[in-house]
Amino acid sequence: MSDISDYEDDHQSGFSVAPGSAQYDPKRHAREQHNALERRRRDNIKDMYTSLREVVPDGNGERVQASRAVILRKAIETIEKGQADGADLAVDVAEQEAKNAKLREEIARLKAKKLQKGTNTPCTTSIAPPILNIPVTSAINIPNFSLFNLNTNQQQ
Repeated sequence: MSDISDYEDDHQSGFSVAPGSAQYDPKRHAREQHNALERRRRDNIKDMYTSLREVVPDGNGERVQASRAVILRKAIETIEKGQADGADLAVDVAEQEAKNAKLREEIARLKAKKLQKGTNTPCTTSIAPPILNIPVTSAINIPNFSLFNLNTNQQQ
């Protein structure tokens, strides 16, 4: 092999050997390793900014095409908004759970009241929305007739 290809092979593998010399320089080797490590770190940070830019919307719902500082500021705003929305939703959930608990208590109270009156009493609970408040017994008008006496003209 030529000296140039040996130098390229050694340089890529991390050895610091100058062309035409067989001397190993540990300081140069350490500096090259550090530079390579720093380059990978910067590339990783660049890739992460690119990924963050793609997922953080600006005020118009579009992707942010700005400096890294603007991308970070928008990311912080998005996270803070998400946390605030989550807190609001948690309050709403707690309110709905309280309403559900009250409704369960009302159902239990009505069932107990129904059992006290007897099981053969007609059901008068409302099936309509609370705004209409139409009881079941008045909402369904079924004429009273007997299956055995359908013809009213015949004598019994």
